[in-house]
Amino acid sequence: MRIIWFISIFSIVYASNSFTFTDGSGRAVQKKIKHRYNEALNQNIKEYSYQAFYADLQKEKIAALQAQMANVRENGLNAKQPTKTQEEQTYCNADIGAITQNAKQFKGGKYVWGGTRPSGFDCSGYVQYIYNKHGIKLPRTALGQSKAGKTIDKSNLRAGDLLFFLTDKNRGISVTHVGIYLGNGEFIHAASRDRGIIVSPLHQGSYADCFVGAKRILPS
Repeated sequence: MRIIWFISIFSIVYASNSFTFTDGSGRAVQKKIKHRYNEALNQNIKEYSYQAFYADLQKEKIAALQAQMANVRENGLNAKQPTKTQEEQTYCNADIGAITQNAKQFKGGKYVWGGTRPSGFDCSGYVQYIYNKHGIKLPRTALGQSKAGKTIDKSNLRAGDLLFFLTDKNRGISVTHVGIYLGNGEFIHAASRDRGIIVSPLHQGSYADCFVGAKRILPS
């Protein structure tokens, strides 16, 4: 009987979601199948293609992130990060007006050789302290500071530029003094033990004679 039933299966007549077969007694039996809903097959073809395209994009995004993380693990935390110029990295948070105003607050302050604090500054210690308060890291000495930033012609100075001088040729170096340009031909600096922190003219007097150059520490 079981063999006959399986043989009878081959006489199925398929129509839509129903089919008919003959059982072992020769009777016709009709069965209906209730199909489950399939979103991929029943939705709009164009809509499905959009979803498939989005899914592909997501896969690519995940793959790219995984590759980036692998690169970071291999080469360090700074891998594949956009690089900045040295000037942008060092000076991007600075404000010219705030720097010059802050510098003027120390006018009349005390000069101390090797000093780096408000209790007493030397010339480069003063400049370093002022710029450091605005997120700008500068070398400790006037000579070192003269190697930072962008060289500026004397005719194109603006407030905030650093001015460099050779006030002592006996020291055997090219720069021995530094100040901050305030505009209008004046600069502020920690001058000496006798005079402290003062404002001086750039284009006349002793400093005009020993001026050697200027650097723009702030970005344009």
